[in-house]
Amino acid sequence: MSLGLSLVARDSQILVCGPTVHRACGTNMYLNGFCFLLDQKLQKFQQFPEILPECTTHPTDIVFLIDGSGSVSNQDFERMKWFVSEVIKRFYRLATSGRKQVLLPSITSLLYPLLFSPLGCFREMQTMKSLSSSLLFPRREIFIPRKGSRNGSTKILVVITDGQKNDQLQYWNVVPEAEQAGIIRYAIGVGNAFSTQRAREELNAIASEPDNEHVFAVHNFDALKGIQDQLQDKIFAIEGTQFQSSSSFQMEMSQEGFSALLTRDGPVLGAVGAFDWSGGLFLYQNSNRDSSFLNASSTTEEMKNAYLGYSSQAVLLNGRSGLVVGAPRYDYVGKVVLFEKAARSGKWQLTAEAVGEQVGSYFGAALCSVDLDQDTDTDLVLVGAPMYYDAITGGRVYVCHFKQGRFHCTMTLKGEAGHVFSRFGASMAETGDITGDRWMDVAIGAPMENENVGALYIFGGKRTSINPKYLQRIEGLKFSGGFLYFGQAVSGGTDLTGDGLKDIAVGQKGRVLLLRTRPVLHVSVSIEFFPPLIPTSNFQCQEQESLRAEASMAKVCFTVAKAIQDKLAYVGHGVGLGSGIALFICIEDTLTPVTLRLNFSLVGKPIAKAPTLQPILSKDSEKNHTALLHFEKNCGTDGKCEDHLEASFNFSGLDIVVVGLTGEFNVTASIQNHGEDSYSTTLGFFYPAGLSYRKVTLPQVSGALGMQAWGRAGTVSRWRDGGCLGIIPGPFSHGCSFLFHLHSIEESTKYINFTAGQEDASKNVEHRYEVKGKGDGKGWLVVAVSFPFGLAHPSLSFHLSQDCSVASCKIIRCDILSLKTREPLEFRIKGDVGFQWASQIQQKKVVLVSIAQISYDEKKYTQKEGFAQAQTMVERIELYNYLPAIIGSAIAGLVLLAVIAAVLYKVGFFKRQYKQMLTEAGAGDEAADPTSQPDPQDLDTSPPSKDTVY
Repeated sequence: MSLGLSLVARDSQILVCGPTVHRACGTNMYLNGFCFLLDQKLQKFQQFPEILPECTTHPTDIVFLIDGSGSVSNQDFERMKWFVSEVIKRFYRLATSGRKQVLLPSITSLLYPLLFSPLGCFREMQTMKSLSSSLLFPRREIFIPRKGSRNGSTKILVVITDGQKNDQLQYWNVVPEAEQAGIIRYAIGVGNAFSTQRAREELNAIASEPDNEHVFAVHNFDALKGIQDQLQDKIFAIEGTQFQSSSSFQMEMSQEGFSALLTRDGPVLGAVGAFDWSGGLFLYQNSNRDSSFLNASSTTEEMKNAYLGYSSQAVLLNGRSGLVVGAPRYDYVGKVVLFEKAARSGKWQLTAEAVGEQVGSYFGAALCSVDLDQDTDTDLVLVGAPMYYDAITGGRVYVCHFKQGRFHCTMTLKGEAGHVFSRFGASMAETGDITGDRWMDVAIGAPMENENVGALYIFGGKRTSINPKYLQRIEGLKFSGGFLYFGQAVSGGTDLTGDGLKDIAVGQKGRVLLLRTRPVLHVSVSIEFFPPLIPTSNFQCQEQESLRAEASMAKVCFTVAKAIQDKLAYVGHGVGLGSGIALFICIEDTLTPVTLRLNFSLVGKPIAKAPTLQPILSKDSEKNHTALLHFEKNCGTDGKCEDHLEASFNFSGLDIVVVGLTGEFNVTASIQNHGEDSYSTTLGFFYPAGLSYRKVTLPQVSGALGMQAWGRAGTVSRWRDGGCLGIIPGPFSHGCSFLFHLHSIEESTKYINFTAGQEDASKNVEHRYEVKGKGDGKGWLVVAVSFPFGLAHPSLSFHLSQDCSVASCKIIRCDILSLKTREPLEFRIKGDVGFQWASQIQQKKVVLVSIAQISYDEKKYTQKEGFAQAQTMVERIELYNYLPAIIGSAIAGLVLLAVIAAVLYKVGFFKRQYKQMLTEAGAGDEAADPTSQPDPQDLDTSPPSKDTVY
């Protein structure tokens, strides 16, 4: 029975419940619960409920309708009758055993209508011609009182058919009448005809919804035997139900005692399984042993499977009693509802609700009502959602206030980051004031943190809510013994050890751990000075730095008291300390007080009565304390200083300051006080952004004064001598610091040329200029660009440079209202340069010059260079004619060749000597012997030499 699954204590009584009491009713197993009220000696003196409810005796009427369309053979029809008989015999045995009240059914057939009686015989009743029409027969002729049907009984119709209908009457014409009568219809199709989609749709039309619970299909009549148990289980599953209200269970699975409360009026038991697990509460009030049932399913159909009663808490709202009940499975996101008891009628009414935000978060699984100021009125309700999941933490607790009749859950509590499966918020309890700040604190369990070891979090209360940052995190890992699921249950607010301090009981798997509260001490600090003010007359600045021992004396007093009264030990009331304060004789600043800072800590020692406990310091004790020791003020008898200051200054004789040119200038100021002491006196100088503060000196000073000076950037410099000077920068509407830079760009066209005969041609020329600014960019300026476009005086042909002094020029002016510092402006002048003017001048090279010039307010700005120019070299190139030189060279070459040939001819260079050589050779042969033959040995057979001439 899971005794102890829910347990609650009030005064000297304990209510312990076991919500899983199993009870068999026929073949069904139901779950109920028992709760026992125990006295301080843990003796049972009352039980809720006194006895478990009897098995449901709700009557059920069943009719079998068989479609014998003529295609059923006698053998198959006998099998159908046997199937029906076997099912009826089972019902008969249950009916005679007293477990069920079932009307022994009638059996109708289209061809062989028979009525089956308990004696086992059939007799003919009536013959029908269509299945769709026959569906009206049980409604009109059988389920009526004169035929034995009982009022309020559950009506069940089982239809067995072997094929499709063959009449024109559609099922949707007859089914609504059966639906209106509350008849639950089961359809059994036999044969292969139901393998088609159309035949399957006819079975679905006959049966009640859902189809998968009320439709059976088998291939032949022999297979009917296999669905007997299925049909019986489904019919028995609705035993004791009310079909008209769409409820399958009422109190059969109620599990009363799943959650429990002990209120002033009596026990309140949560029943999560009542009415199809919609849930509800059993209220045993005013010593009445009979309970009243409270639920929300009567007001909304959405409460089905909501588990209302999973958790519950008693609240008191402006004197009105109320019950906050959790339904963690409502619409998959969870819900919390508030029931309030009407003052006059005493009836409970649902007045408010809050719905979770994440699917599966189990919002409402745990509840905790908190009375922060202990005035008996509930200030807020904590709602746990232990299954809430995000990427950082697992589990969440919502802090809900009750305002204007509604829940306002605007804040959440979370555990330590990095434990996404910790189930933070699975258990919660009010622990009482364990911090000593007079506000109630709470404990929240995270049983699956650190890989199912678990942890417990302590959160401190405050005036209107709970501090979102936890005060303490107690890990199960710190305890020996192999803890598991530490923090699954938690209870607090009771002194179990008798020491006057609240204790906390924490449940884990198989054991309970008792955590004791440590004594809390509150320490306050006070500091007094003797004398309370430092006399300034004792500190005259004479450039010495010796210490004066008797400047003042500080007395520190610690007052210690128990933040929570306990019975462990006595605590003294106060401790005093003293210390002298020494200062330099030469003090610059007598306006700023001397600051004395004190910090302390508490080191607790074991207590004799409880050696394991050591006191701790309360969280509202100021560990750091600051006291101020002021200087004496010479302001007369009224204590109010009234000064009379006069100031004058000059600028070192300068009339104009040029930014960037003037190196520095001095301002001489004179301040005089003709009244009482003046404190926090500031002399301010407003200067433009172009100036910067450098230093301050005091040429003459009377008295010991402190001085500070600060510039635009807020830097602070200190000096030991003289008064107080403050330089405060302010707005300057004209922007006094601005520089312009105007120059030509390298991308300008530098050189072009043309040749003779190209006077009608032209080439593109481009000049570029860029203007840059340095400063605040608020200056107004004009950029004028002038460039030549023709010769003004053709006779001035001897000028090499063609600028606006000798050529006709055009001027383009551009007004610049604001020039940004880092965004320069670029000007481009493009044009075509023609060569028609080449005949007007005698120069082969001409330089075209354009000029850009900046105009600005010279009274406000100064600029060294305000113009720039760009140049383009234009050159005329004459091509040389080489044809005459070529022709002359050719003729001269021919003449020279002729002269050389004549000279050679004259010297006989061209005459041949071969004829003379032949003549001389003939004369030699005649002198020799023509008959003589030469000796072969005398013949020269060697090859001719290279010098031989033939």
